[in-house]
Amino acid sequence: MTGMASPCVDVCRMNPETGFCDGCLRTIEEIAAWASCDDDERRAVLARVESRRQGARVVTIGESFEATLALPPDSIKHFATLVNDLNPLHHDDAYARASRFGSLIASGTQPSAHLMAMLAAHFSRAAQPLGLEFGIKLTRAVKANDVLTMFWRVTEAKWKASLGGDLVKLEGGAHNQHGETVMKATATIVVMPKEPRA
Repeated sequence: MTGMASPCVDVCRMNPETGFCDGCLRTIEEIAAWASCDDDERRAVLARVESRRQGARVVTIGESFEATLALPPDSIKHFATLVNDLNPLHHDDAYARASRFGSLIASGTQPSAHLMAMLAAHFSRAAQPLGLEFGIKLTRAVKANDVLTMFWRVTEAKWKASLGGDLVKLEGGAHNQHGETVMKATATIVVMPKEPRA
């Protein structure tokens, strides 16, 4: 047991339309588990509650996450072949070495695809995401053997009944091992509560 008190001083009043208590904006599961949660778990619940006050039901506004992507030469060649990107800068070592880049560079589709896939990987752990719109600006060539740190942050989220989920806006991007920005991105996705399995 910890010292962080329950947000409702009285009895929680569950709203069947929202699935939250009208007073504390917690779910029935969060209320039931409160007594057994440690302070970190309780803070996570309260962060979700603050997002719910702003209109989100599924995601947490301000939530951020990152991943790394290593790009050895074989990965660059293989991915470019898979997506039928025949640019010799992605396949021909000698040609790429003689270019202004000095080495193979990744097809722009490779880091872009990984950045977009991060959203599905992250949100599908506890919900059902669907991509709606992506804006990606490639700001620097990604060279063979670069290691990218890719990231996203939720900037807005609001429940949209017609979609059955939160309409979520994110900002993201990637930088290489030298701290140089290689991509800037925005995304709009819908994140729906996960359907119970039959």
